[in-house]
Amino acid sequence: MSVLQAALIALFYAFARSSFNAGLGGYVFAQPLVAGTIAGALLGDPLRGAQIGGAFNLGTLALSQLRVPIGPDVALVGYVGVPLVLLSGLRPDAPATAALFGALVVFSIVLSFVQGLFNTVIAHWADLFADRGDASSVALLNVVPTQLWLVLTSFAPALFILLLDAPALARLAATIPPWLQLAMDWSRYALAALGIALGLRLIMQGSSVAYFLLGWLSSPHLGVIGSTLLGGSVAIIHAFLARRQASADADALPADARSSEQNQPARRLSEAELQSSFVLWMFFHNAGLNFERFQNMGFAAALLPIVKQLCQTASERVVLLRRALHLFNSEWTFGSALLGAIIALEERRANGEAISDAEVVGARTSLMVSLDALGATLMTGGLASVGVALGTALANQGSLLGPLLFIFVQSALVLLVGVVSFRLGYQWMHRFGDWAQRNNWLQPALFGATRLGSFVLGGLVTSLVPLALPGNGSLQIGAASLAVQTRLFDALVPGLLPLTVTLGLWWLLRYRRLNTNVLLGGCLLAALLGGLFARALGWV
Repeated sequence: MSVLQAALIALFYAFARSSFNAGLGGYVFAQPLVAGTIAGALLGDPLRGAQIGGAFNLGTLALSQLRVPIGPDVALVGYVGVPLVLLSGLRPDAPATAALFGALVVFSIVLSFVQGLFNTVIAHWADLFADRGDASSVALLNVVPTQLWLVLTSFAPALFILLLDAPALARLAATIPPWLQLAMDWSRYALAALGIALGLRLIMQGSSVAYFLLGWLSSPHLGVIGSTLLGGSVAIIHAFLARRQASADADALPADARSSEQNQPARRLSEAELQSSFVLWMFFHNAGLNFERFQNMGFAAALLPIVKQLCQTASERVVLLRRALHLFNSEWTFGSALLGAIIALEERRANGEAISDAEVVGARTSLMVSLDALGATLMTGGLASVGVALGTALANQGSLLGPLLFIFVQSALVLLVGVVSFRLGYQWMHRFGDWAQRNNWLQPALFGATRLGSFVLGGLVTSLVPLALPGNGSLQIGAASLAVQTRLFDALVPGLLPLTVTLGLWWLLRYRRLNTNVLLGGCLLAALLGGLFARALGWV
């Protein structure tokens, strides 16, 4: 492989990971079937590249969506793994190929950590500009530094790895010590706990405490959808009871301190502003993906046209941007519906309806996990699985039509679902708001959504903060061995360690009022020391 060929393949890899592929990265360009076809074409054998990439792709469908802070990057497998296998003459099912695959997974986790950590720091910079009401700078931070850093941490490493042979790559991956990998994992979990704690600081009040604990308890047993249905059912019952109360108290129907300015003209969003918001979301939803609040910068950046139209003062911009920068994480096509719904809610709030910050954030949080699960199942699970299987089958029969059909059909469906979801979310929220206002249901519905949001955050503790001691934290005491994780933590309450860390950070934020930058540094330092401590005790 020449340096020019390696550079072109690395450039395509960086493009697949970037935010300039119209939201098609994880759905199309990062899929090993497509990556293998492109890499094979650059090496003079696109059909063989498609066949190897398709074989890899069938085993990586569960990792297809580009969630940089969460796990391995399948794009690296396609753009780097396929050329190395193709040139070495290895079979996709050979033991040496499995070793190569394992090495690429290790490298992808390290690269993802470097990118996600950088974006986490940028997210804190965005908070500073949000406090000034500078929406344009928040949007620029989501795109410019994050994408420059992505190119640096994608193109250069991929080029370097491509110029190595498979055995050298495996040896290099083996030099990364297990304790450092553990420290990286704990860093991600601790920062996710900090992001959840920031959301709890705003919406966990009164009965929301019970909803949070119920979500944490039920999520491991019922799963995402089942747990959300349970929380939604309880929240609806609670909303009915709240609606029946003759006078709303602070826990039942919290009212916004802002009062409607009856003499002011209505603030309306134009079609151009809505389209601009959707385009910003489509391209840059994952640009600032970070460990702490995930897509929060992408969500805030998508609201740039909305902020400029609805907010007439700096103080209004500050409040809206602070709301937008709370934790957000959803599959982008179905998540577009939630973006549209929140825009409609912000429009109603700007026109004087009593909707509090906690209600907006709670409503957003209550739906994002369900839409994420639905989108991941249908778009990157069912739809991508069928397309990859058909494309791989045709490639194995000697035809490049399979990968090409996958690219065009998958791209069209993804973009269509995103556009339709956004429009439906915006329209349905306005229709629901009109109906709810006529029937005295707006405040009870928002009350229920806030409680459900707290419930969802409780469930996220289980999925995003899976902290556990490695090797069960076994301590040797004389001739006896004590497994701290199973015999102490899990024996008391399963999942106690993640809950303790999350609530500890929430307490420091709410009652000690510690700066989030201090907590960010504290989480990273604690994870590093924890990794070294685990190594000293022989846990890793």
